[in-house]
Amino acid sequence: MVIIQLAGGLGNQMFQYALYLQLKSLGREVKIDDVAGFAEDEQRTPALSPFGIAYERPSEEELRRMLDSSPLLWHKVRRKLFGRHKKAYFEECKLFMPEVLTWDDIYLEGYWQTEKYFRKVQEEVRAAYDTDKLRAYLEQSGCWGAGRGGGRRKSAQDYLEEINSTCSVSLHIRRGDYLTPENQALFGGICTDAYYMEGIRQMRERYPGCRFFLFTNDRAWAAGLLKQAGNKGAAAEERGGDGKAPGYAEDMFSAPDITWIDLPGAGDNDYAEFVLMSRCKHHILANSSFSWWASYLNKYPEKTVLAPQRWLNGTDDSDFFRADMQKIVCHSI
Repeated sequence: MVIIQLAGGLGNQMFQYALYLQLKSLGREVKIDDVAGFAEDEQRTPALSPFGIAYERPSEEELRRMLDSSPLLWHKVRRKLFGRHKKAYFEECKLFMPEVLTWDDIYLEGYWQTEKYFRKVQEEVRAAYDTDKLRAYLEQSGCWGAGRGGGRRKSAQDYLEEINSTCSVSLHIRRGDYLTPENQALFGGICTDAYYMEGIRQMRERYPGCRFFLFTNDRAWAAGLLKQAGNKGAAAEERGGDGKAPGYAEDMFSAPDITWIDLPGAGDNDYAEFVLMSRCKHHILANSSFSWWASYLNKYPEKTVLAPQRWLNGTDDSDFFRADMQKIVCHSI
C-alpha cells in the first residue's frame, strides 16, 4: 500500500491527486490521508471535492502501522528508547524521482510538482479536473452568478463572457503567504515588477489588442495599487501632463487593457477564479501551482504561457517547467 498525504493549497493538492491516479494506473493500492497534512495548517483544508473527486482513505490502523504511531504503552516506550520507525518519505528534492513510482508500503509527504509524475495518465488527470464540472458546482452553490444587471458588481459569468470574447491573457500575482519571511526565502524576488512588465510587453507585442485579466490573492494590495495609480493620473492632469515615469510599476496595472478580477463576496471565489483563469487564451504565470494548473488545463490550441526564469530559490526547479512554458528573462527595476 502507498499512502499519499494531502497538504497545501488547491494547486498542490491537484499534484498529489495526480500522483494518486498515476499509481492507481500502475495497479498499486493507493490511499490518501487528508487529515494529517492540515493538522497544523489552519488556513487550508481538503479542496478537491468541488471537482467531484473521490478517493480511498486509510484506516487509523493502517496509518498507525505506516507511521509507527500506535498509542499502546509498550509502543510509546519503544519509540522513547529507540526512536520512531516510520515507513515514510518526505520529498526533499524538487526534481522528478522515477523511483517514487516503484515504491510500495510507504507514506509519501510532498507536493510532486511536475507533470512527469502523471504524464502517462494525463488524459485521466484532465478529465478529473474538468473545469466545466467545477463551474456547474459553482452554479449550483450560488457562487458563480448570472450576467450583470442593476449596477451591481460583475459576477464570474460577466468576466467569463469578457474572457471568451477577447484575446484574453491571465495575469497572476501571488502575494499573501508568499510575503512571510520563511516563504520569501523560497519564493521571493522571482515574480518582480520587472517580470510582469516584460510579460505584458511581450503579450502586447505578440497579440496587439489583447486584454489582460489580473488575478491576485491580495485584494487589499491590488485595490491600493489601483488607487495609487488613479491618484497619480489625477495629479498629472492638474499639471497638464501625464506625470508618469516610463514603465512606472503602478501604471502597469492601471492601463485600460487590464481588468482586475474582483468577484463579490468570499466563499468559493478561489474556484471561480481558477475556472476564469483556465479559460483565458494566454497566461502570465506567478510561481504558483494555482496558475500552473490553470494554464495546463487551458484547451486553447495556440496558447502562449509565460513563466518566470526560475520557480524557486536555492533549488534545482527545472522539472516544474513544461514544454509549453516560455521563460521570461528580465532584470530588476
